[in-house]
Amino acid sequence: MSKLKIIVGSIRENRNARTVADWLVSQAKDAGYDLEILDLKEIDLPKFNSPISPMYASVDTPEAKAWASQIDDADGIVFLTSEYNRSIPASLKDAIDYLYGEWNDKKVSIVSYGWTDGGGSATKHLTDILNWVKTQIVGPEVAIPFTGATFAEDGSFNDIDATLGGVKDDFLIQLKALSE
Repeated sequence: MSKLKIIVGSIRENRNARTVADWLVSQAKDAGYDLEILDLKEIDLPKFNSPISPMYASVDTPEAKAWASQIDDADGIVFLTSEYNRSIPASLKDAIDYLYGEWNDKKVSIVSYGWTDGGGSATKHLTDILNWVKTQIVGPEVAIPFTGATFAEDGSFNDIDATLGGVKDDFLIQLKALSE
């Protein structure tokens, strides 16, 4: 069985990212896939500030080595990104910037979410970044649109299955492609 991981890109307070990730992991499990969560909020990488690009020399801190090991160990990775100001969260960009060789030829897919277009702009930016670090992006694209009816007054999902259920089939197609 392929070792698949999902990177939760948002670290904000009151984020929806972990709830969405947990739902995706549940759907994956029901379909026979084991999907390990790499939550950037829990991993807590320091701000990327290496004097030399990882393209030329590996970042040699304990945090970077641990991060590199987690990525290198995966056969395929799902990037879960929110859309902030029409792009990806800085935490996700930093996590990608920490590495270079570990990303090369890694099979990846993207699941985005957001208010305007389900995170479509974030997906475009992330695709450009992932192409630069030479990943193999598999489709289909998965974008989860939020609307005024998505959330209750307390910020929780009104009906997460209704909100996310429409992307389940495409998400499972991504997992199949990542596993091949």
